[in-house]
Amino acid sequence: MVSALAGAFAVVLGGMLSYVLPVTLPSHQIKAATRHAAADRDARYEQFQRVRRLWRDRVEAHDRQQRAERYESLLWHPVRLPQGPSRVDVFGGTSDGWASLLATWGASVIQSGSRLVVFDLTEQDVVGGLESLFHSRGRTARLDLPAGAGRFNVLGGLDADEAADLLAQAVHTLRPTEGQGDLRTIHADLLETAIRELGGILTFQRVTAALDVLRRTYDAATDGPLSLDELTRLTAGVDRIGQGERVQNELHFLISTLSLLARDEDTAPPPPSPPKGTNSLLWPPTCLAVISTAHRRHRCKDFLDRVVLQRLLHDLRSQPVTGHDSILVIAGCDHLGLEGLEALARHCRRAEIRLILLMERLRGELRELLGSSDSAAVLMRLGNAQDATAAAEFIGRGHRLVLSQLTAQIGKSFTTGTGHSEGTNDSTGWNTGTATSRSGKDCSHSTNRSLTESRAQSWQETVNHSSSDSTGHSATQARVYEFTVEPTTLQALPTTAFVMVDSSAPGRRVTLGDCNPGIVLLNRVARPHRTG
Repeated sequence: MVSALAGAFAVVLGGMLSYVLPVTLPSHQIKAATRHAAADRDARYEQFQRVRRLWRDRVEAHDRQQRAERYESLLWHPVRLPQGPSRVDVFGGTSDGWASLLATWGASVIQSGSRLVVFDLTEQDVVGGLESLFHSRGRTARLDLPAGAGRFNVLGGLDADEAADLLAQAVHTLRPTEGQGDLRTIHADLLETAIRELGGILTFQRVTAALDVLRRTYDAATDGPLSLDELTRLTAGVDRIGQGERVQNELHFLISTLSLLARDEDTAPPPPSPPKGTNSLLWPPTCLAVISTAHRRHRCKDFLDRVVLQRLLHDLRSQPVTGHDSILVIAGCDHLGLEGLEALARHCRRAEIRLILLMERLRGELRELLGSSDSAAVLMRLGNAQDATAAAEFIGRGHRLVLSQLTAQIGKSFTTGTGHSEGTNDSTGWNTGTATSRSGKDCSHSTNRSLTESRAQSWQETVNHSSSDSTGHSATQARVYEFTVEPTTLQALPTTAFVMVDSSAPGRRVTLGDCNPGIVLLNRVARPHRTG
């Protein structure tokens, strides 16, 4: 049987060898195939390295281009108002900030061909920097009041009713309390009665003297500013105004107020009255005109500013439409009141003149100017907390995700366990066995019986100890509705920085800018465009 198996195994093995041996290649062919595969592999690897080098070169070239564009990109761009609102309100800032704003922005608009008139009521010469840029070219004009009253008469060229209305409105703004509308009418009537009888040039001294005549307190023995004919006509009109207590009180108030400016008038004979319509505060034949007011007494300065504002309103009503190349700036107009500023904005809009208002504080009724129709707001440093809060409310709020909670948890646990067990096992058993044996006719029986007893006892005691430490950290973000610009940020703005809010364009736009004139001397500054 073994030989038969060996024979079968030999047959099978022979069949396998007959199948494998025919496909076995010679060694030289195997080496040639190996060399061909290695060459193909090296060629493909070299191609991969070549493509990889090209890809790396393109990546590095792209990175160099991006870095070059970043280093050469413009950092500063001019702030523009695309829709060109008719009024821009500037709140906050310091005198240095205003001077920088006027110098940077004013130089741009003048170079673009616009005419600029600046009323500087700050007594800090905030327009001096801009004026020095164009003064050497002979393109500026300046009028200081009341020092320059000899060159310009605020009441010159006005009819009796126009002068009366101007002064009555200026006096009215000194005490704009409820129920004072009738007093404005009384003031206008008294002033018109006095001015109508004056035949010469209108000055504050002559108007004050005429009111003294109506009040019967004029001393005709002195060499006053009134002629004999004017005194006669005024005396004849005393009975027409009445001598009631209210009229006398208002005459006293008018005389006391107008005498604030009458004291500073030159005692020399006034120049001839200019033709009607030629004595105007607006648009002298220069690209930049500066009208400033200053006085050592606060009451005189306050009343002078109000009179100048009313004269400006009168000139705006009388001026034809000037087009979009004229800009009017009022610096330091906080004390002029909302009524006068709204009237000024209304008449500037009608005359197509852009109005720029610079106000130191954002308080009281001036807050109503924020966001009014066809206007933009520029917010500079607002040191007062209430002003800064009102400005932040105007800029608005927005939703954002902020980190609201950080949690850290540290834990440690320790466990000890003890186990004890004891057991006893007893067992008893009997074994019985019978054996029978036969030998011929003899038969024998034997019986065996055995007793087995066993006892087992075990003890076991175990002790387990375990301890664990755990640490956990978590962060929670919450969606909040907060100020876009915090009030503390507005309080800490640099002197020349500002936040501009333009509501005239489609969609509200908030822009952070800087008006430092030195920025134009830096690198990577965009070329300025014509101011819109």
